[in-house]
Amino acid sequence: MEIHQISFAKIAIINKELAEVTVDNAVDIDLVMVEEIHEALLSLLNPSFSLLINKSNAYSTQLDALIKFGALPAIDKIAIFAPNKLSQMSADFSATIPSSQSLTIQIFIERESALAWLL
Repeated sequence: MEIHQISFAKIAIINKELAEVTVDNAVDIDLVMVEEIHEALLSLLNPSFSLLINKSNAYSTQLDALIKFGALPAIDKIAIFAPNKLSQMSADFSATIPSSQSLTIQIFIERESALAWLL
């Protein structure tokens, strides 16, 4: 598995159609960071891909950044690994954002279940 570090997160390439994104602890994601991750994902993966968002670290995402993240047309579906109650609440909120509602998103408390759903 290839691992790529960007300024605020680690992107693990599981295959050319699937990546796991783990944001660093205590990050506040803004629009510039979303552009950075979009560029990285588009350069590393096939034109259509799925994501495993690993919410094992505590971080926040500004609302405009959250809206922009879900608007990337190349994203097929997203599994969110939310291992605790706070990360589950955050994931539930993220899934209600209008740009995210057009995506297929599932939230999981076990990483293996999230991966199985994506594969």
